[in-house]
Amino acid sequence: MLTDIQRLQAMDLEVWQLRHPQIYGREQEVIQLPNHCQLLLVCDHALSDQDAWLFGNILKSMKLGAEQARQLPHAALPALGEHHLSWCWYIESPEIIVDGVKSLYSQPLAQMHDNPAAKRDLWRQICQYE
Repeated sequence: MLTDIQRLQAMDLEVWQLRHPQIYGREQEVIQLPNHCQLLLVCDHALSDQDAWLFGNILKSMKLGAEQARQLPHAALPALGEHHLSWCWYIESPEIIVDGVKSLYSQPLAQMHDNPAAKRDLWRQICQYE
């Protein structure tokens, strides 16, 4: 007999993805980012190879490495625990904003590849914090 948690895992869901985890006898798990994580990309879709390439270039321009960045979907933000973030980059409009960090807002990376104006807008946001 499968437990509720095993059923969730079989559906490829994590407890933090549920709106009401207490229904399954669980409290919402706290998401702990590594201490070296400086930038959180809040994006609901996995990055394609081309998106990851652009994301890596943007990180380099911010003097950050890929190991200093993590991605979470918008729905996971309520479960975010203590962190050492400097930046939070929101793809599309966020419902929840992480306090005490520099915030960036942009359209999805897939739409930025051939859009110099969108890249310029993101760069202006980054520069405003320097």
